[in-house]
Amino acid sequence: MNHSLAALSSSPTRPVLRRRPGLLRLTLAGSMLLGAAACSDDPAQAPVASATASSAPSAGMSAATVAPSLAVSPTPAASFAGDTRPDTAQAAGGPLSVTRVRVARQAGFDRVVFTLEGKAAGVPGWRVAYDSAPSQQGSGKAVKVGGAATLAVIITGVGYPFDTGAQEASQDPNLPGDLQVVRDVVVGSVFEGQFEAFIGLDAQRAFTVRRLASPARVVVDISH
Repeated sequence: MNHSLAALSSSPTRPVLRRRPGLLRLTLAGSMLLGAAACSDDPAQAPVASATASSAPSAGMSAATVAPSLAVSPTPAASFAGDTRPDTAQAAGGPLSVTRVRVARQAGFDRVVFTLEGKAAGVPGWRVAYDSAPSQQGSGKAVKVGGAATLAVIITGVGYPFDTGAQEASQDPNLPGDLQVVRDVVVGSVFEGQFEAFIGLDAQRAFTVRRLASPARVVVDISH
């Protein structure tokens, strides 16, 4: 009897060893659950703390960081400065030839650009006005222009290719598909130092005309 008690008392660690496997299984199961939660692909499982932190920035953060939508908001476009009245300007210097006509859409307007080149350092002039019955200069033959309104463009200070040394534009330009108000552009002829073209529009709209240099250009902008 005493020997049995002595044997039992000499092994005090055996009950502890029997409990450890259960503790290890519990710890391992908890770790697996935490790992599964951390690796979840469900957006609903994302930690809320990150969103809370971004909604409470430090005092040193800029307004663009706090409210990025305000930083990228588009500013209102400036009002178009043109009108529907005829626009004219005088030519100066030697003759030039219109070598290219381009059409493009811009923010708030459609643009038609007439590029001029030549041996002389000339400055082109123009007469731009709405024309209810467009016709060829010289012959008076009617010109068919698409659209509901026609803006006639006469560029002055122009010569023939044998005078300017530049090949003049003779074909109508290709029109991009995203134009908003321009419906047609018809390139006419050169007659007595004047180049003619016709811009067909969806309606009479405000326009502006200006000159650019290097190379010389006459730019017609028509408001949307």
